[in-house]
Formats: sequence, structure tokens, C-alpha cells
Amino acid sequence: MRTLRILLRHRVTRWLRDPTWGTGTVAGQVVLLGFLLVLLAPLGLGSYVLGEVLRELYPEASALSLINGGMLYLVPVFMASRFLTQPPPSEHVAPYVSLPISGTGLLNGQAALSLLSLHTVFAVVLVGPVWAREIATAWTPVGAGAWLVAALLLTIVLASHGANLLHLLLGRRPWGTAGALAGIALFFAADATLGPDLFRGFSRVLFGRPALGLVAAVIAVGGVHAALLRAMRARLEVDGRTGRRTGSPSRRQVGFYRWVERTLPAGRLVALTLRQVARTRRLRGVGLHGLALVIVWYGAALGGVFGDVARSLFLIGLFGLGPTLGLGFIVFGIAAGHADGLFARPHAPRRIVKATLVLLWLGILPGTLLLPAFLPWLSPAQSSLLLGFALWWSGILVPALVYVAPRLRKPVDTSASTFTISVRTLHGIAVYPLWLAPAIAVPVADAAGVWWTAGAVLGGAGLIGLLALPWTTGVLARQLASHRHAMLAGFRENEPV
Repeated sequence: MRTLRILLRHRVTRWLRDPTWGTGTVAGQVVLLGFLLVLLAPLGLGSYVLGEVLRELYPEASALSLINGGMLYLVPVFMASRFLTQPPPSEHVAPYVSLPISGTGLLNGQAALSLLSLHTVFAVVLVGPVWAREIATAWTPVGAGAWLVAALLLTIVLASHGANLLHLLLGRRPWGTAGALAGIALFFAADATLGPDLFRGFSRVLFGRPALGLVAAVIAVGGVHAALLRAMRARLEVDGRTGRRTGSPSRRQVGFYRWVERTLPAGRLVALTLRQVARTRRLRGVGLHGLALVIVWYGAALGGVFGDVARSLFLIGLFGLGPTLGLGFIVFGIAAGHADGLFARPHAPRRIVKATLVLLWLGILPGTLLLPAFLPWLSPAQSSLLLGFALWWSGILVPALVYVAPRLRKPVDTSASTFTISVRTLHGIAVYPLWLAPAIAVPVADAAGVWWTAGAVLGGAGLIGLLALPWTTGVLARQLASHRHAMLAGFRENEPV
């Protein structure tokens, strides 16, 4: 408990001193609180009326049985959300190693503090109302209490520990872990679409018998917790900053970087940043995560294009950026030393901005090249939206990321094996509507039948953005120059010790 109190006190102190949270102003805190209430209110209301909705949709089935059958699906949903947006605890352990505290207590405290997040609030808001409305009135107090404890253990503790364990395993054995995850995902997809739907039946058994579900939840959480502690201890014993370095680049890599330097605009700076991405565990993870999103969701979109074209186009519009979205926020300064070296050399800000634009365009290239694969199954009006996607990403979103990046002044931990994309400032959140615009355009075009108009709006805006680049590059360069000193100061202040 002493270790947990120390960690909790330090977490609160760091949160109070963090200049990026809510832009450090009362207005920013009020805006973020209002945004949180807007998200939580409909979620809690929907959970409270879930039973009534199910009775209206499926009058012949038991609403309680339907709820129990779907509860287990919340575990991978919350695990995926934590994996994508919450950093793992291992990257914050190193400063405490030299202190006279228990190593096991330190790791247990880090795992426990991972539960203090917005994801936990969402899980409670989602599970609590449906339990109060449907479960508490249907069973005895003991059974209802066991159901609630099992549900919270699975959706909060198991999801948190599972996401942290995935971070660590992907850092140690990326290809084996990614292959195992792909196999598990294919199994569940086949079970839901072709097989006997075993996962839903297992969920119905666990939550339909609260005592059995509670025992299973305790065993699952205990096993994952033990595996997480073992992985965290192995990660703690290896100093990522002084560990084994990779060898010199291969002849093929040298040839690729030389081609980039000679061919692309501002090629030397583009090649320099690409080398930094390849050498940094965090940035490699962000890039691979973006490419995985393109492959997985484009595959899902291509498989669903025979049924629901609008849903397929929605997935394309949302996940077509690839690694650009994650890299765009941190591309100007990966660490304080890298940012210092970048601005200490005689590189004009305009040239740095041009190299950054080229790098982010390379990030959206995989998703853009895959767009023609959908043309045989789309009408000409729907195909115009694909062109609108490509132009919007290139002409609007990429310059917006370049504009926002100097305002995010926290370096990444270059030794952390995290795939997390976490943007906690209003400047970063302001980019999200631009990212969501192509996906939102799809249901609007489908409902109103204005495919040509939606494609023309997105494509026209993107084309204007591309044609205006000779002028906007200068604006972005001046904005980078004006924020350079504040950015470097913020990087030095927040550099991990």
C-alpha cells in the first residue's frame, strides 16, 4: 500500500503540473468536461433503456438472455480502446527502480494505476445502468451482486491488464504476437458469421450463472495479472535506452534512403526522419499500427462491399490515412535531442515543413493506392467519393497535422514499445473533425443520395488545399518558426530523465 500511495501521489502531482492537459486553462478544463458529459450522458441513457429496446426489437426473445449473451463482447472492445489510446505502465517504472521500495509492489502499483482512466468511467457508465434496471430486479441480491462484480472485473481489470500485456508482448515478439492476434480475430469472425456462435453462448453461460461467472472472472483476471507482472518484470530488467542496438543498415536500406534523398523534395530531411522512425520503437509501433488498420479495415470494407456499400466506404474514409494520423502529431520532434539537432542545423523552416509534408504524404500512400480496388463494385457517383477521400487527406488533413504538430510539445519515450496514439490537448482534438469528415460524408451522401455533391465538396476542398500549397507552405513555416523556442523548451522540460 505504501508503494501505491507514492505512485498515486506522483501521478496526481504530474497531472497538476502537466501544461498540456486542457491547455492549462480553466476554459480548457470546462470544455473538456463538457465534452466528457456529452459522451457519457447518451451512453448511460442507452444502457438504462437497453432492455426496453431489446424487447421492442425481439419480442419473442428474453431481453435478459440477449444482454447476457452480449456482455462478453465488451471485453475486447474495451481492451482495444485501451490499447489504442492508453500508454502502458512499463514506460513509467524506470525512475522508481533506485528507490527503496518493493519491485513487486512497484509493478502491482503500476498495473493498478492503469485502472484510473477514462475507459474505467465508460465501463461503469455502460454496465451500471443496465445492471440497476434489468439485473438487480431479476435476481436475488447475492446473484445480482455477483453479476455486477464479474462484469466490472472483466470490462475494467481484465481489459486493462490485457491491453498492457499486448503492449509488452508486441514490443518483445511483434510478429508472433501479431500473428496470434490475427488468428484469434479470424476465429471469432468465423464463429460469428459461419460457425455456431460459441462466444455468445459462452457469454450467456457465464453471465446467466452469476456464481460461475464470478469464479471464471476471478481466475481470468488472476492469470492475466500474473502474466502481466512477469512481462513487466522482464521489461524492467532491460534498459531500453542502453540495450542491444540494431546493426548497421543493410545494403537495400542504404539504397532506399539514397533514393529518397535524390528523388523526393527535401529528400535529405525526409530520409533523416524515416531513419529516425525506423530506429525508434514507439514510432515503428505507430507506423505498423497505421498500416495494420489500413489492411484490416480495407479488407473488411472489400468483403462488405457486396452487401452494404455505404458501410464499406465509411471504413475507407475513416481508416485510409494509415500511419499519417499518428506520426503527424509528433513528427517535428521525436525527442529533445532530435529536435535540437533538427533546428541547430542550417535548415530553413520552409524546407523542414516541406519535408514533413512529403513524409506524411508517404504515410497515406498505401491507403490511396488501394482505393482503385473498390472501383469495380461502385457506381461512378460512389467512385467520385474515393477521389474526394484522396484529395481531402492530401490537401486538407496533412497540412492541418503539420500546423498542429509544433503545438504538441511532449517528446515520446524512444524506448517504449507502445502503439498508442494519445493526443490530450485541444489543438490535437481540433484535428479530429477533419479526420472524421470523410467518414461522416458517407452516411450523409447515402441518406440524401448526393454522392456527386459529397465527392465534389471533399475533392474540391482538397484540390484547393493542394493548389494553395505554394502559399500555405510559407504560412506553416512562419508558424513553425514562431513556435520553435516554445516547442524546444517544452521538449526539454518534459524529456524523460
